[in-house]
Amino acid sequence: MCCTGRALSAAPNANSDDEHINEISIATPLPDGYWIAAFPFSTDTPTPDIIAYGLGFEGKPASIRLFTNPINTGSRGWMVNEITSLEFPVAMVYADLTGDGSNDVIICDRYGPSIYDLWDAETNDGGRIQWFQNPGSRSAPEPWKAHPIGNSTGMHRLEVGHFTTTEHIQVMGVPIISKSGDLTSPAPILIFTPVYGSDRKQGPQKWIEEVAFASEFRLIHDVRLLPKTNGDLDSILVAGREGVAFLWYARSKKAWEYSIVGTGLPQSAENPFWGSGSVDVCRVGDEQIGYIAACEAFHGNTVAVYLRKPSAPKGVEALKDSSHWERREIQSFGELNAENTGTIHHVRAIHTTHASEAETFGIACIGAPRNQGVYLYTPEERDGKLTGNFKETKITNESAARLAVANFSHPSEQGIASISYYVPNYHTGPDPPSVRINIILPQNLNIVASRLNNEVLLRIPRPKAIPSGEIRSLSFWILAGRRISLVVVPPCGEYKLAEGDAVKVIYGSITYDIDGTQIIRGIAPSAKQTGETEVPSIIHAGNDGAVFLHLHPLNDQLQGPFQTMSEVSSLNILPNNPHVDPSARTLQLPFRKVDTLPWAQSGPPFDLVWNDFEFYNVTGFHVHFNDDSFERIVHMQAWTLGLGETARFHNHSDLSFCEIHFCLSNGGGYGGMRYFSDDSTAPIDTDKELTKEYVEANSTLLLLADMHEHGPLWKIQSGNEAKPVLRPNGTVDYPWHAWLAGQFGERQLPILPPLPANEQKYDVWMAFEFPPAAFQY
Repeated sequence: MCCTGRALSAAPNANSDDEHINEISIATPLPDGYWIAAFPFSTDTPTPDIIAYGLGFEGKPASIRLFTNPINTGSRGWMVNEITSLEFPVAMVYADLTGDGSNDVIICDRYGPSIYDLWDAETNDGGRIQWFQNPGSRSAPEPWKAHPIGNSTGMHRLEVGHFTTTEHIQVMGVPIISKSGDLTSPAPILIFTPVYGSDRKQGPQKWIEEVAFASEFRLIHDVRLLPKTNGDLDSILVAGREGVAFLWYARSKKAWEYSIVGTGLPQSAENPFWGSGSVDVCRVGDEQIGYIAACEAFHGNTVAVYLRKPSAPKGVEALKDSSHWERREIQSFGELNAENTGTIHHVRAIHTTHASEAETFGIACIGAPRNQGVYLYTPEERDGKLTGNFKETKITNESAARLAVANFSHPSEQGIASISYYVPNYHTGPDPPSVRINIILPQNLNIVASRLNNEVLLRIPRPKAIPSGEIRSLSFWILAGRRISLVVVPPCGEYKLAEGDAVKVIYGSITYDIDGTQIIRGIAPSAKQTGETEVPSIIHAGNDGAVFLHLHPLNDQLQGPFQTMSEVSSLNILPNNPHVDPSARTLQLPFRKVDTLPWAQSGPPFDLVWNDFEFYNVTGFHVHFNDDSFERIVHMQAWTLGLGETARFHNHSDLSFCEIHFCLSNGGGYGGMRYFSDDSTAPIDTDKELTKEYVEANSTLLLLADMHEHGPLWKIQSGNEAKPVLRPNGTVDYPWHAWLAGQFGERQLPILPPLPANEQKYDVWMAFEFPPAAFQY
């Protein structure tokens, strides 16, 4: 609605088992959702409240809600109070306009039902800007008193600052277009300067409107204030059809000037939207404008950064010349929909706790359920400089229209507040709208376990943060007769094991000696190869340290072959300590028959395909780094399959990860992964794939013996060892592949009645789902 006013597609049967990391729910369900902002109720408030709202409905104004931080009142939870109601409100900012120490709220409303049906400023009081006077009490029963500022059709974004004078706070108003449906004509950028009477506490008596730019910019979708970067004045970055532009007032000329930092996504014949859609600046070391983060184009699908060149001048001077910047696309969420609309709505810098580090940035995503959520992008540094590579971490699957970043709970704990994008007649998504905060915790040198829906989240320190000579270890799972511990070893650190132990590396590398030969193992063997995981009694971490699973066989438990599922152990053994949440420690981890799982009953292509198969799953564990980035390391789960059966061919066309399988017990001795050739494009024949003749004619077997793992099965970019090819929708491009047990094809499937215990031998394996960023070599 704020933009194109055309419907985005959303799957009606989307999986609602969403992912939440350190998440605090503030309010749900809400009637709608669009805007969210951190709001310091007073100018000296250390922890802000939140203001959030939707756009409302025709004939039903939107409620502008103040969510009061319990830290500010001592209450047990976030309290909500309506401060006013408005018709089609869009943007909000705040400032103390009365000088009483309380921040007042400035909102533009009366936008209109859509970009194709704007309310005109002259004939319908459209594009209105008002300020709402803070009553001094969060729980005031009456609406906050409204005062007019100005109007301009299509008013869509606001900012406050000292733009041309330091005498008073000014308001910048930025319409998105100047009249309904006109996506090509420029829209003005306006400056409103307050005029006070003798008593400042009464607030401005009127506002003087000036035009900063009359005809230079189109479809501006985001505005970013750069405080005191123009002497004692503020300057601005905007994102729109012209790309990323830097705006400032030249006092000596008494005129506004601008430069185009980057033109954003190029224009194409098929797409009416180009340029940029949202922008923020991120610090690198002591350089406050270290790089620029952007989402492109207008409601687009491209994440881009503008990297500062080494020769660029310091500070904002670099923004005055585009030659100082290199644009680089770091992520694409696939093709736009039929209406040329994508998923990314907002970008915001995430301030780190360490001054020497480069800042992360986050994006708020709407659109298809597989894309929606909040993602963080952390730059990779080498020798104090950015390499241009970024690591992606998704911190929630909830739809997100905008982000508000602040210290909501503690000065050292930064939070990312977000609100669902829920605009009827445009896009509503699969779930009711909500407001929530994801907390970013400071670095913790312990392994921390918490519950994440029906799984466990393990957050670990980076190996380089562990003091030399120390390790971190946590036993968390008994699986198929083996105790599994998560281990973090610092660079070049030593770790000792017992005879028969195995190691599965999930980050970094390990080295060890076998008969005088040094073996180096990373997170996977070479492509379409297998590797043994049992190791000698002493191993060492590589130069980046190592994170791995230590698998120790238990003398009193069976390690296979397993004749019944009751013999395949799966026990949560998280300890009772301060770093393990009780809800994680008490979580049960049973194997569940696949044909009973919700996703296997969700309709084509999964319905009925595993009915009566001896196919079981237990899930699972997520492993992330426990620092500002929340970088995802891996998700792991386990599977079992009965003799003679198939897990059925698939190609991961809807989820993006790089999967490695690790065999714990090869029951019949001949089970493993089968894969089609990379150039095979024909769909799977779901009847013939149950026959030996079809499978052996079309696929290759990669046999996995006990305690062996395999390397990449996905398609690899030319000239690389493991770097995956990505499909247009951003998923890793796999050939058809599946686990098939030994003796496949010797019996008709499904096997009825099931094999008796004296004939059965289950395969047991683990699946490790890595982010594609782990295989960029």
